[in-house]
Amino acid sequence: MQRKADQLRAELASISELLKAGRLDRALKRATKAAKKWPKAAALPRLAALCAVQQQNFKQAQIHFERAWQLDPGNVELIQNYALSLVQGGDPAAALKFLDKINARGPLNPAQKFIRALALLQEQEPEQALAIVDQVLKLEPANLNAQILKADCLNEMHQWDSAVDVLKATVRKNPRFLPGLLHLARAQIGLGQLGDVLKNVRAALAIAPGHPEALEIITGLPNLTFEDIAVLRSQVSGALERGSANPQDAVKLQFAAANLARRDKNTPLEMQHLAEAHKLQRAGFEDWEAQSEQDCAKRLAAPLPVAEPVLPDRARPIFVVGLPRSGTTLVERILARHSRVQGLGELATVHQWARKAEAQSPDWRADHKLADFYLKKLPTVPEDAVAFVDKAPGNYAFLGDIAQAFPNAVILNVLRDPRDVALSMWRANFGAGGLYYTHDLKWMAAEANRYQRYMRHWHAVLPGRVHDIHYETLVSNLQDIVQDIAGICDLPFEDAMLSPDKSANAIRTASNLQARKPVNTASVGGWQAAADQLKPFVQSLDADLWPDLRD
Repeated sequence: MQRKADQLRAELASISELLKAGRLDRALKRATKAAKKWPKAAALPRLAALCAVQQQNFKQAQIHFERAWQLDPGNVELIQNYALSLVQGGDPAAALKFLDKINARGPLNPAQKFIRALALLQEQEPEQALAIVDQVLKLEPANLNAQILKADCLNEMHQWDSAVDVLKATVRKNPRFLPGLLHLARAQIGLGQLGDVLKNVRAALAIAPGHPEALEIITGLPNLTFEDIAVLRSQVSGALERGSANPQDAVKLQFAAANLARRDKNTPLEMQHLAEAHKLQRAGFEDWEAQSEQDCAKRLAAPLPVAEPVLPDRARPIFVVGLPRSGTTLVERILARHSRVQGLGELATVHQWARKAEAQSPDWRADHKLADFYLKKLPTVPEDAVAFVDKAPGNYAFLGDIAQAFPNAVILNVLRDPRDVALSMWRANFGAGGLYYTHDLKWMAAEANRYQRYMRHWHAVLPGRVHDIHYETLVSNLQDIVQDIAGICDLPFEDAMLSPDKSANAIRTASNLQARKPVNTASVGGWQAAADQLKPFVQSLDADLWPDLRD
């Protein structure tokens, strides 16, 4: 018996060393194999799960953490590990259900409450999440991560200045708290406070030279000095040479290097770094492409739902859709400059409802109407607003449900040359699980083809409901097209709509720097500088769906 115990301890120590050394594949294989040999040792599936977390494979982490928790259900740390893996894996509803089960046995501790707040925020319930975060902070006033989460809740509630104030106070009291500095910098980018961003990221790099996230942020800023650039070249090259055991840190360094190459107008080198960044993020998403194709076919074959009645005394919804980086942010900000229109950014609510609906029987929709679900989660809209704008680009997949749930909604589809869209998406770091198809040029083309199939279908079955806005025409003939947009939305034209760059609203998308510049045509045709590198994308576009691109 003692010999077996000694063998187990030795195996755990060996796997832990592999994990610390960043040899994640080897550690995961050893832990998985050892778990079969010692099936009652909770520490082994826990180590396997920790490997999966570092590999950003949260679905696999969930499986291992759940097994570990089942073996040791009273282990507080395992409860928190499993709940957090559910949130990180994009299943906040399951995390909430699991924590409810734990709460039934006794009150949640502060760490468990924190995870519950994370899940609620992911479920688009920022007010509830904020209330729980405040409970955590009452118990643990020095909990810096809870301060960051509080700022995230305030951001979701569009209380952007309050969010920045929370982060400023946190950094003021804890000037060496790197996550706080970087979170503050990102919040300030959204508000266009670039001088403050630069100051805070410089402070972060003074504390941790070569920090990947700080380098990725600062190299993308337009207000760098020659001295900044010289220092950054040295830090980025040094960090790349040292390498990183953390895949996401390695990705950030490649994006930082790409930003510097772009600044030098060295497009081949920029594209080389971007290709390496996306290659690091691509693993594990191969099955997602097949699933996206199946989902598209299923949605296009489904009958339109029955139209709901128009809801009285409500601001009118304006849905702006299109491929990511097609100009949806620009159109939203044009509309939000109107004195009676509230811009709400990218709301995940439609996608959230659709994901639930598609996992249930058709009868589920009768008791869970999209309009009810959507309006329940809608951020506060001013009483004098006649309309609000939701610019979640991917809503193009669900326009049948949207149009029938909101018969008075305006739907604007922003069309842009897909080659320019592809270059812009390739240059953006959406994260490993953000927009999976942006990590592969052929996957991007497949999504562009699906987008066209969706839009042709909606135009056919919803005649007159979807209005196309061509990005190239908009930026080259701003006043006429903005007047057309105002007319489509039944809004009186206002001169302020011609200055979307002056909007005070925060921008929390990849357009946060570009959208603060006056409208211009600089990016039109920009893909040609990277034509050779974009060939896999261009050659994978369906010529019948994109006839205007034929030579």
